[in-house]
Amino acid sequence: MVIVRKEAEDLKKIKKWLFIFGRRKTGKTFLVKNFLQYDEYFFIKNDKGIMAENSGKEITYETFIELLKRSLKENKIVVVDEFHRLGNSFLDFLHFTEKNGKIILISSTLNLSKNLLDKKSAILGLFAEAPIGLIKLDDCVRFLGKNYKLDKKSLLEAAVLIREPIAVDYLSEKINPRELISEVLIRSIKTMPALIGEIFTEEERSISAVYEGILRAVAGGRVVSTEISSYLFSKKLIKKDDPSLIQQYLANLAEFGIIKKIGVYNKNKFVYKHASPLVRFYYYSDEKYNISERAVTKEEIKRIIDELLPRIIEDNVREFLSEKFGLVECVFESKDFDVDACLLKFKKVDVAVEIKWKDKIGTDDIDKALETLSSVNPREMFLFVPDKAKVKTDKIKVVDITDFVSV
Repeated sequence: MVIVRKEAEDLKKIKKWLFIFGRRKTGKTFLVKNFLQYDEYFFIKNDKGIMAENSGKEITYETFIELLKRSLKENKIVVVDEFHRLGNSFLDFLHFTEKNGKIILISSTLNLSKNLLDKKSAILGLFAEAPIGLIKLDDCVRFLGKNYKLDKKSLLEAAVLIREPIAVDYLSEKINPRELISEVLIRSIKTMPALIGEIFTEEERSISAVYEGILRAVAGGRVVSTEISSYLFSKKLIKKDDPSLIQQYLANLAEFGIIKKIGVYNKNKFVYKHASPLVRFYYYSDEKYNISERAVTKEEIKRIIDELLPRIIEDNVREFLSEKFGLVECVFESKDFDVDACLLKFKKVDVAVEIKWKDKIGTDDIDKALETLSSVNPREMFLFVPDKAKVKTDKIKVVDITDFVSV
């Protein structure tokens, strides 16, 4: 079974040469092979060997260039996967070759991708940029709703997890989302860092350590730059406790879809969150409970999941609703209360959402949500819950995932 991704339709419409980039295992190659048309596909190995899909053989660089020239002259579509491993000589070729046919480049490396997008790049402007992140939440909800019988709470929890493509392989006939998450984590503890590790292969080791430190800091709840800076300084990863030293690192991680930068309403302040629920689970668990250095049981992992999952649901719902309404994602913080999701239109709160991710929601919860949301004076406000059929009130509009995605 294949999750149909909305990005595929957008990519099909692009006639220009195409540069697809993103973190490892976000489904870039799968998307190209299953949803886009192409005539030739080449994969570049770590040792710079070149595998040609049509022949199933490894070819030399010289043969590859000749095949590429011929295909472009015949107006064919050619995919070059992990092309960054070919080095600058290939970039020079792209710069000087005739712009016939279509080339689709795929890369998982941060430094190379940024260099290609830099204003000094020799091939700047030749390619349409297509960053590929996690699978969209509504695509996952529709897929699960079509293929599995799940209650609404399990539907959304499982959908959040399978936004990470590697988790799709763990789906079974009967899905218990929290069992599913624990299974993926248990089976991936030693390999999880590799999901993002390869994007730093072009960086110096000390720089990679800073990136790793940022991911751990954010997972541990240090979500503003001052807190992240203090954490890195305490680990001796930066020379002084100065947030300005890490701004470019944060920008790079956000640009590449590893973390999300979210504004705080009415404040000159941002918070940072992990983009991937699965990566966040791993770093949170390892930072707080050191799971990578010892044997852990499923029972322990399940307790961690129960602890963290409501916050992950909150972040995913806020992101999803901002995209659904076409509004700017934001959070609200004050001394007395927080608003889970402030969705802005022209810097004003258009929609405010309180997200309660628990089975029993009482009158006190509803009254508190109403008070909190009213404080930002939105045009519209919702109480988002696992299943709205279980919440009876006429004080506030109660919604669940099926109000926004048909299943």
